[in-house]
Amino acid sequence: MLIHDFLSAEECQHYISLAENAGFQSAETDYPPSYRNNDRLVMDNPLLAARLFQRLNLRLDQRLNTRLQEHEQAAAIRTIEGWQLHGINERLRFCRYRPHQQFNIHQDGVHFRHAGYQSKLTFMIYLSDEADFDGGDTVFFDAGPESASAEAGILGRITPKAGSLILFDHSLWHAGEVVTRGVKHILRSDLMYRQQPALYTEAKTAFTPAHQGYVWAMAKLPQGRIASAGRDTSIRIWQDDGSPANVLHGHSQSVLGLAVSHQQRLASVSRDRSLRLWNLETGLCEKTVRAHDAAVLGICSLPASGLATCSADHSIKLWTDDAEYMASLHGHTGWVWAISPLSDNLLASASEDGTVRLWNIRQRQCVAVLPGDIALRCLTASEDGDSLVTGDINGTLTVWSGLIELSNRPTITRQLQAHHAAVRSIRFLSADLLVSSGEDKCVKLWSKLGDMPVSSSSHANFVTDILVHDHGNYLSCSYDGSIRMHAAPGI
Repeated sequence: MLIHDFLSAEECQHYISLAENAGFQSAETDYPPSYRNNDRLVMDNPLLAARLFQRLNLRLDQRLNTRLQEHEQAAAIRTIEGWQLHGINERLRFCRYRPHQQFNIHQDGVHFRHAGYQSKLTFMIYLSDEADFDGGDTVFFDAGPESASAEAGILGRITPKAGSLILFDHSLWHAGEVVTRGVKHILRSDLMYRQQPALYTEAKTAFTPAHQGYVWAMAKLPQGRIASAGRDTSIRIWQDDGSPANVLHGHSQSVLGLAVSHQQRLASVSRDRSLRLWNLETGLCEKTVRAHDAAVLGICSLPASGLATCSADHSIKLWTDDAEYMASLHGHTGWVWAISPLSDNLLASASEDGTVRLWNIRQRQCVAVLPGDIALRCLTASEDGDSLVTGDINGTLTVWSGLIELSNRPTITRQLQAHHAAVRSIRFLSADLLVSSGEDKCVKLWSKLGDMPVSSSSHANFVTDILVHDHGNYLSCSYDGSIRMHAAPGI
């Protein structure tokens, strides 16, 4: 729904001044530059959210009393499949786009408060007028990243007009095109909904009750159990058959990484900048430390002892198993998305800057750089530590070999266009079998990285992580909130 003149020109200018005076910050601490590079301000303002909701209700009432099409549209916003409109999220996001800034194709995430209360629709007001800048249209697509480069994949576009409000489903793929002149301002929030319990019951299958919003990471726990985490800030513990065992609460933002320490505690990292240690018997958090100055993107247990974390602040940090800080590793010039040990003393890292760096853990220094210019999202190492596979934002898998003897420069031995969008996770099932997942919604099983996958399956959205399970089975998790089990043939 598009509602013109939702705010007056004077109100738009007031909110722009409010945001400018409060001060914008780069979004890079929470979003990679290849994804978005605009400035933003996050402000919790319940009074402003209430005023905007009051005005929205008035405009919806007006539409309910007009022609049939607008009546049905307004009614559909008030009630969505057993969910009733309840308010506007008081967490307001002011966004500023200057020349060369944009927000690439994406879907908006669900803002989850608790069971039965979450966001469903995006609420976005254009504060600047098209005369104030060039470019910056909001473009909607009929599919994911693979459709963004094709004109045929465009559903429509909206040219910003100051004061106009747009409401749309979080699941719609869209982008904010690059601004080429001037400055574009928007005010963004969400429409929050309460569930009518009598109208909805979640089917009891494996890995239910499901996470609310995306599932980002998984980990294998002692006794065959599984941990999963993501957007709803919870960590869910599952039995090996997918039946629920426990839920751990404590993080305040999305949980992005999980690992088991040598003391059999679960370590987790989050967009809230923290590292937490959990007692798996009691489900209690035993320690919390501020780990980085930006979103913490990944964590791994080191072979001999200790933990390593990586972050959007471009650094890697080393910790004891008790989360005592030991050292920082610096060298990357972009987000460090993934880390993986190659041996007792060698750690590999993959970055938004396109490079893989190999680190001597004892000496706390970089001993080799595997060059590249395409932003990387993930990597995994072979069991012998002599080779690793990286995945980049274009969907390419690259195999590097010769990592044990660094005196002989590691070389690329294979490259494969595996996915139609960014690769999000890679895991070895055996020396010859590899599983990859991507933002093209696919999970693919490869034998010796042949030209065609052995098998392929899909989710309804990005596939964010893969976990090797028992007896050759593997799990995948997704932005669609689901966790699925797959069987690897021939194992």
